[in-house]
Amino acid sequence: MPLEDSITSKEPDGSFNEGYCMWCYADGTFKYTTKEQLIDVCVTHMATESWPAEQVRAHMEAIVPTLKHWKK
Repeated sequence: MPLEDSITSKEPDGSFNEGYCMWCYADGTFKYTTKEQLIDVCVTHMATESWPAEQVRAHMEAIVPTLKHWKK
């Protein structure tokens, strides 16, 4: 996702970590320990009448495993 400074994560020293958003990574720590946790949060916040939860979940289940943090 495109990251603007206002939502870019930061390291403990305050420097930007442009690889992650502030909701997934902050102060040197990843917020979610499983892909499922992240997907559940995304479904909760992204689902709309025009993009139902089932479609959001399918999309996120395809995308999340390809992200750098989850490829480990």
